Amino acid sequence: MDKATNRTAGRAVAAALMLGTALATGGILWPAGAQAQTAAQDALHDFDIPAQRLGDALPAFGRQAGIQVSAHGDVVREAMTAGVSGRLSVPAALDRLLAGTGLAHRQDAGGVVIFETGDTAAGTTTLDPLMVQGARSADAFAGAADRAGSLTVTREDLERRNPATLKDVFAGEATVSVGGGQPVAQKIYVQGIEETNLAVTIDGARQNNKVFHHNATTLIDPALLKAVRVDPGVAPADAGPGALGGAIVYETADAADLLDPGEMAGGYVSTSWDSNGNTFTKGGSVYGRTTDGFEGLAFFKQADGDDYEAGNGREVSGTGAGLQSILLKGAWESTDGHRLELSGEQVQDDSVRPFRANIGRLTNRPADNRLYDLRRRNLVATYEDTTREGMWNPRLVLGWNETDLGVPSPDDTVVYSHGETTSLSGRIENRMFFTPDDSVTAGVDFYDDEAAYKDRSSDMSETATNVGVYAQARLQPIDPLRLSFGLRGDQQWFEGVNGTEIDHAGLSGNASVAWDLRDDLTLKAGYSNVFGGVALAENFVMNSGWDYFGGIKPVRSNNVTLGAEYRLDGFTFGAGMFRSRFEDARNESWRDGPAGNLDFETEGYVLSAAYNWGPGFARISYTDTRLTIEGKPGDSDIGLYLGSPVGQLIAAEIAHRFETTGLLVGATVEAGFENDDLVSEGYETLEAYQSLNLYAEYTPDIVRGLTLRGEVNNVFDQAYADRTTYGQEFSNVDPIYEPGRSFLIKATMAF
Repeated sequence: MDKATNRTAGRAVAAALMLGTALATGGILWPAGAQAQTAAQDALHDFDIPAQRLGDALPAFGRQAGIQVSAHGDVVREAMTAGVSGRLSVPAALDRLLAGTGLAHRQDAGGVVIFETGDTAAGTTTLDPLMVQGARSADAFAGAADRAGSLTVTREDLERRNPATLKDVFAGEATVSVGGGQPVAQKIYVQGIEETNLAVTIDGARQNNKVFHHNATTLIDPALLKAVRVDPGVAPADAGPGALGGAIVYETADAADLLDPGEMAGGYVSTSWDSNGNTFTKGGSVYGRTTDGFEGLAFFKQADGDDYEAGNGREVSGTGAGLQSILLKGAWESTDGHRLELSGEQVQDDSVRPFRANIGRLTNRPADNRLYDLRRRNLVATYEDTTREGMWNPRLVLGWNETDLGVPSPDDTVVYSHGETTSLSGRIENRMFFTPDDSVTAGVDFYDDEAAYKDRSSDMSETATNVGVYAQARLQPIDPLRLSFGLRGDQQWFEGVNGTEIDHAGLSGNASVAWDLRDDLTLKAGYSNVFGGVALAENFVMNSGWDYFGGIKPVRSNNVTLGAEYRLDGFTFGAGMFRSRFEDARNESWRDGPAGNLDFETEGYVLSAAYNWGPGFARISYTDTRLTIEGKPGDSDIGLYLGSPVGQLIAAEIAHRFETTGLLVGATVEAGFENDDLVSEGYETLEAYQSLNLYAEYTPDIVRGLTLRGEVNNVFDQAYADRTTYGQEFSNVDPIYEPGRSFLIKATMAF
């Protein structure tokens, strides 16, 4: 069977299975009524909303409760809330959220009404109502057992942190490490596992971004995002294929996320300047919606700058900003909950970088630079029934992803090299809600991936087509106990650069439990055994002379997580352990062949503490992660697409809002302990480091819509490379150092 026939057959099988699922489930209906709405009010949900303006807190409340919140802006705009934290019912959480605001709530036929307490005989005077109804939210399963161990970066977190890079997105989170110094070289590691071993999606579309080992894996502009969810280690079956070490779910902003309740149109313009690198950023967005369900958003940002200086005062060559990003979104939602959404997003970096973009320089070679033209595109079409009630809640996603990189050849034998990865992916699933806390999701998904390399003398590619069938149950048999378990089966058709065809099939299973032993204590555990098929090779190491027979194998992982969370008077304490073992992970080499199957493991533990004191909060987390490859301590070279020698890290964040002045102040801290795990293998010790970042944000009352922000990053001007930055253990590598002390000012005007 030739390549075209093979890929056509894979797509045909995917289409047939999707159609079969639709026909098999299409006649099942389960109308929901007042009983389901009452159950939704009584169900327990996990809330973590810091002190802030009530108008900003209510959308977060809706997302965490799995409901939609809407209100006239004048009702809540000036009110402040002390926040709410813990596992509570919707009414109990609203009681805490509204405490001290002069507002209260009551059950009504349409949902929940927020009203102002008054002096009438009845004791209340009803104002413009705030309706809380079952509707679309960012995560339909936020309270499920498989989410108990998830890390969620909310829209509020993103607004507070003002991230310029993915490293900033996860500031204050020790579980996720981002190394690389500059966006074009940054790679994400979750509990020490490199992101190509996770199921990564943007707006539901699978990402296939493994292009060049000197580049970032998934280049994304944080300004596009409204939320990120990370499932460390154990991911549910509906996270998609390839969730070997968990999942990362990126969601870009919608018009509704940027509009205040009751507003129909708006926009903003923003500009910033960073002293270290003389970097100017400008951007803006316009968005709107209509009364008949249509909405749209357009966003653009451009960042330009010079090379920055590290903390040692040396200029880090090839680190100047040169990022452009675009997001276009349109959607229509009917009054009975049918939603169709289309989105298109592009991020591009086309600047001069170090010859090896993730390395400052090799000490035994010239420190040359060259052009890197990196572009990632993502197109997604989604249909969803947003009511999330009863037995028929279909969801369909069709996505296309492309990452394109052009650089001069790594070995200078040709003028120009070009690598491109693409993924056509989709799913059709039905989510059956027996109650708001008891559901089963079943569906079919597919991907058709290609990794291609081209220069003047070579033109080759590998392809992989996969069809998966899955089901995930999320149940709460009794109030203190939440269960989640799932199964998926995958069939993969792989084709190598020389036309070799290899087929593999496998089953994957997962189970998670969250047990509220007491009102203030939750125990958590998870396990998964995951079939990953054969990963496509990196484009720039493919060799037309490879022989695939007798070596290449599908990868499989085993993941275990254990944890506990204790809550007391605004404090939250957490502890957890994890272990992930991979068998036959692909580690191909241009010279040594297409397989290079390796076994590797990450294991460690996480400790965390947080305190919410009303108008502010503080959080700190600590992790100790160990990587072994073939039974020995793993280095960042062999582990480039496997894992990183993370060692011990601390991350912290603290923020306080002065309620009457419109001023927010905060800080983030990152620290890495000395790591000598690799000394026994003849490598260098990884040095300790620490970095403190401060920020302040002011919203003056006299200029409506204006927000001013100032930052001092790397306050003590430390010269360091983040722990997951490549090559620190090698004596002949100068790693990419993080920027030294910098001052940033930013102004945003909303209208």
